Amino acid sequence: MERKPCHLVQSPAKWTVLVSPVRAEIVEALRLIGPCSMAEIGATIDRPADALYKHLELLQQAGFVVEAGFRKGERNVEQLFDVVADDFMIDFQDGTGANENKAIVTTANSFLKAMARAVRDSAAARQLEFHPDTRNLSINYELSWLTPEAFQELRGLIHQIKQLMDAGKRRREGRLYMSLAIATPVTRRRGARKPAKVGEEKSAKEHPAKTIAKKKKTK
Repeated sequence: MERKPCHLVQSPAKWTVLVSPVRAEIVEALRLIGPCSMAEIGATIDRPADALYKHLELLQQAGFVVEAGFRKGERNVEQLFDVVADDFMIDFQDGTGANENKAIVTTANSFLKAMARAVRDSAAARQLEFHPDTRNLSINYELSWLTPEAFQELRGLIHQIKQLMDAGKRRREGRLYMSLAIATPVTRRRGARKPAKVGEEKSAKEHPAKTIAKKKKTK
């Protein structure tokens, strides 16, 4: 069965099945090396294969994974599995946005957990390199104001990361890496506001009486 470029998920319940931490790792392994056996999935995500059957069954029931034939192994015939598409996207139909927002929170938590596990395991194995010539880890955290145009530029850069990682899936060369990029609007529940611009700060200092009068009017 040939994979579709993208599978639209219209059920919030099915999306929850897809992005559960272990199942998300299974799907990513299949995107990486599928069609493949359960043993190969287990080896790729470093989990016991016997513990993955229930997760795989749920993914099959939800329509994300299919049986992809058989292959003769060293000891017996192996069942092969594959994902139905290269990518999965939310396409909920409730029209309120509530389910989409909840699903994104679940997705972010799942992916962050997978990334933390990857970093932790590599650090425990002393596999992280920090010399400038061999550095193999990159972390960046930023808080900034972006115009709609600047945010679209940022989305384009994240898409370039995805293209680079997808190309690596096809080549299957080098070392296995995990990347995660998230950009989200920030909502401050305590009502934090933008600081005044440099020119506005200067104007307020030069005309304190005007500033005080403005405050009185807004009371």
